[in-house]
Amino acid sequence: MASIIVFFVCLVSLVQSYPKSSYFQDEFQHNDYFDHQHHHHYHHDHEDNEISNTLVLSHVIFRHGNRTPDSFQELYPNDPYLNETYYPYGLGQLTNAGKLREYSIGTSLRFRYKSFLNDLFLPSEVEAISTDYNRTKASLELALAGLFPTKNEQIWNPDILWQPVPYNYLPRSEDKVLLGVLCPNFLKEYDEVERSLEYRNKLKKFRKVFNYVAKNSGLNVTTFQHIYNLYFGLSTEEEYGLVLPQWTEKVWPDIITDLAMKEYSVMMATQNLRKLASGYFLKKILADTKAKMLNTNNEKKIYLYSAHENNVAQFLIMLGVFEPHIPNYGAHVIVELHQINGEYGFKVFYQNYNSEEPEQMQIPNCEAFCEFGKFVELFRSFIPDDSLCGN
Repeated sequence: MASIIVFFVCLVSLVQSYPKSSYFQDEFQHNDYFDHQHHHHYHHDHEDNEISNTLVLSHVIFRHGNRTPDSFQELYPNDPYLNETYYPYGLGQLTNAGKLREYSIGTSLRFRYKSFLNDLFLPSEVEAISTDYNRTKASLELALAGLFPTKNEQIWNPDILWQPVPYNYLPRSEDKVLLGVLCPNFLKEYDEVERSLEYRNKLKKFRKVFNYVAKNSGLNVTTFQHIYNLYFGLSTEEEYGLVLPQWTEKVWPDIITDLAMKEYSVMMATQNLRKLASGYFLKKILADTKAKMLNTNNEKKIYLYSAHENNVAQFLIMLGVFEPHIPNYGAHVIVELHQINGEYGFKVFYQNYNSEEPEQMQIPNCEAFCEFGKFVELFRSFIPDDSLCGN
């Protein structure tokens, strides 16, 4: 594995030389939680193309790179490619396109922070964390390779401008920060939402589509989650160059994508689900930020998190800046701590590759530079107790 990464990096280097009273509102366009309000819209902050000396700390969470389909959840009984091995990658692994995308996260962050991060990799300045999946671990290795190419005394082989950068991860059952959706209490409350009368009524209008997909795919399609899983199966097969069966033409990509996005509203339907899905991550951001402000981790400059599209979407939903979409491969949210005129505050940026530069997000009820104390007050209700997970 290491030799593959080293070869890849060398090749690239050469080439580049709020609680709700009910579970659900109406559809996204009528839901104030997901509403496209003008103050939620993205806008460019051109002044931040060159990071100023106000930057103190950066937190970055990103989706892994392009991948192959992942096991039985995403494949379906009538799938013509059910026995495809995706050699040499295997199921659920990064493709070469995915490797390039993740490497580019590192190079773009290096450019963004060229006057902020040290030219050399200093372990005390960086914390890198992945979920316990091969594709997120490999994605993090690639991002770190792009962010910290070897220079000067750190060049250990002049033919390989790459160095190993350590990262950490927890077993899935123990990772509340990035995999809170696996918490026992999340799964329990999620199941309660799916069994609720409101949810069942919401599904009725899509019964015809569900039946069509079920008949042709061989799946038992009764929830948005079933469509959500199928979305990734079809999208990854198509990206791999496989021709999708004719029956998909009536529902792919628009209808299935629209239904798949609705799964996010299920995952975030209640206050506790939001706390569990993204609250532990927010809690860590605030704790690490406070430690930096109090100079208890004075050397730390950047936290990197390699995760999944739902992490990105759920975090944007929690911040109140989500516009319905499925985050692209490598999509990332950047939460920067700045100190301006003696005040600490956050600037939040999102890169979904709809534009060249990350776009600044306007957090509702706060300024573009959201003062730290005000940010904490806005999102205090999303911070979970350690025991909420239930493991």
